[in-house]
Amino acid sequence: MDKQLLNSLMQVKEYPCVSILFPTHRTAPDNQKNAIRLKKMVREASDRLEQELGKKEAKDWIDKIQTLAARVDISRTLDGLALFVSKEVSQQVDIPFRVRERLIIDKTFATRDLIRGVNRATHYYILDLSLFRARLISCFRDQATEVTENGFPVQSEFTELELNPTDFAKEKEKQIKEFFNKVDKVFLSKYHVEPTRLVLAGVQKNLALYRDVTDAKDIIFGQLEGNYEAMSAHDLGKKVWEIVREKTKKERHSALNEMQRAISANKLASGISEVWRLANEGRISTLVAEQEFHIPAGLEENNTLVLDTSNLPENKIMPDAVDEVAEIVMEKGGKIVFVDDGTLGNHHKIAAILRY
Repeated sequence: MDKQLLNSLMQVKEYPCVSILFPTHRTAPDNQKNAIRLKKMVREASDRLEQELGKKEAKDWIDKIQTLAARVDISRTLDGLALFVSKEVSQQVDIPFRVRERLIIDKTFATRDLIRGVNRATHYYILDLSLFRARLISCFRDQATEVTENGFPVQSEFTELELNPTDFAKEKEKQIKEFFNKVDKVFLSKYHVEPTRLVLAGVQKNLALYRDVTDAKDIIFGQLEGNYEAMSAHDLGKKVWEIVREKTKKERHSALNEMQRAISANKLASGISEVWRLANEGRISTLVAEQEFHIPAGLEENNTLVLDTSNLPENKIMPDAVDEVAEIVMEKGGKIVFVDDGTLGNHHKIAAILRY
């Protein structure tokens, strides 16, 4: 689940876009419930599509959903699963945290949970650097999996006889930098999609040499010093998660402090209606929302948000205005910060720090 995938899904604006999301289980025997839930959601989607499009028109979409669902390995899920289907898209996304069960058929995909995943830094990479091998580990929170494709792990051409790890004469240092530069290019060519976060692991000298040559300085989130060549990806992920969790917590506190400064500067807006208007004007630099704040809404002809949807037909209601406004902010270059529920009680659960 990365920014590139999120962006591609956000670009789709056509009807129908089918989004199926539900919580899943990682381990047996609970993961057997995944198949039952998936079958139920596919059936509900099929029924809804037939109701909205008619049986003949809905057939192609139903076939795509069933084909995608058949490819899901229910024994290897994370904590949530999303299926996205449109005329051109057929995409499964495993989500590393619990999501609400919902089926949404709209003109856009329901990407709010993906936005949350990207912006809560639940996904990050560990680059474990040694003189003989560099391995890449993909992490969702404390769950870690070693990447074994697209050039990783990267093996150096050194051998124990050619290179004593304590020998850093100028020529040897040049060779090591060349190796780390190669590692950096492999990583950036395949995995650097903003806002990727990278944590370096290795002995201090290797970390310093990598930092000298990398073009990824802007995404290095932290480092863990030590020799971890023999440590499993699982155990290394557990150690690094402590660093990421603390730094992410500080970032959320920073966003709340920035909100206080914005109040003093008269650059803070609150409430979904006002935030919607300002997002469309491109004035929001940072959107701050409570994690579980969801609200349906409609639109008037002048693009004003309508919160009372009781008199609106179902196809004129957006299932979650928070999802929609988050997409708008991201498309216009702003950032999103999700905070704990109850944090924004004085701001109607959503607030925006303005550019001007």
